[in-house]
Amino acid sequence: GFDDSQKTIFLCGKDKSDKKSLRHKFSTFLSQEKGITLTYPEDLFEDLLEGQGKNSLLSLETQLANSVDLIVLIPESPGSFAELGAFSMDKALAKKMLVIRMGEYKSGKSFINHGPIRLVRAYGGEIFDIPKNFDEKNPNHVRAVLDKIKDTLPNGRKKKELDNILLYSKHILLLTYLFDDLSLRSVYKIMELIMGRKFENRDNIACKAATHSLIRAGLINQHEGSFTITKIGYTSISNSFHLKSSLTEIRTKIMNKQYARH
Repeated sequence: GFDDSQKTIFLCGKDKSDKKSLRHKFSTFLSQEKGITLTYPEDLFEDLLEGQGKNSLLSLETQLANSVDLIVLIPESPGSFAELGAFSMDKALAKKMLVIRMGEYKSGKSFINHGPIRLVRAYGGEIFDIPKNFDEKNPNHVRAVLDKIKDTLPNGRKKKELDNILLYSKHILLLTYLFDDLSLRSVYKIMELIMGRKFENRDNIACKAATHSLIRAGLINQHEGSFTITKIGYTSISNSFHLKSSLTEIRTKIMNKQYARH
């Protein structure tokens, strides 16, 4: 099984390659916290952004946001204002939001305060103001943010559903280990069987995104349309599953069946 004691935070804001952005600063101290896993919208969607229209990206973001414990959003760029606007209109997402508002936006008749922030509050989300001169090297500034985030995170262990877009890459890594030489089409089919439902286009997009992130992380290889596990992938499986011996057994059974067919 998977470790479900970890709380997952979806961190949205300015492009995280911008080292001066608040989002980059937040990711620096949040990633050091035990018990917190950070996810970023663009990691999962990097390869799919080009080919997909904005609509499908938002529907994927909605799916992803449904799979996390908390959405921390720092409006500091046009893209993050748009995300704030879109998420605030979805009741289920707004309820999971903690908007980090910079000092200079606190007062004033800005669009942000009137529209999205009001909606987030109305749906039960949280707003937290940080000083204009927020400094990630100032322990008091960081402590205040961490306390607020920990307060806002839901309590207790939440059983992670199998059908959770954040776990797709873990499922697919496991499938690649069990069935060597998997095509993308087989991945869709087996994932449908596991989830017990018919996949829509956006589910297939999510699977494809997961294979891309596995390839980027060096956990699987793709050669002539089929996926195989790498050494790193094998080690990752060995480390993250409790029932390794039964996995090996299943894999052997599958291999024997596959060879019997040839």
